[in-house]
Amino acid sequence: MAYAKVTNDRFRYLKYSNSTDSQTLLFFLNNDSTCMSERLICDLGVKTEKIKEFDSMYKKSGENRWIDYREGKNYLIEIKDEKWSCVITIEADK
Repeated sequence: MAYAKVTNDRFRYLKYSNSTDSQTLLFFLNNDSTCMSERLICDLGVKTEKIKEFDSMYKKSGENRWIDYREGKNYLIEIKDEKWSCVITIEADK
């Protein structure tokens, strides 16, 4: 995966893309460079595979939603369809 650190006026994030640009992983950072959430943008063709993977690893909490419990915290995992891709978001439960 190729790496790029990106800073703009609204977000600070790290960006990784695979060699074919079919998957892009973003780590959103706070001012202390601590990861606050992750977002994986991938081709719609991998959505079924990701759902099977998440069903086997996490507790289902709704349609295309799961909860992961780690180190005393709940993390929400959600898949949303976009026009040309699916977006998987992982963030701490607030």
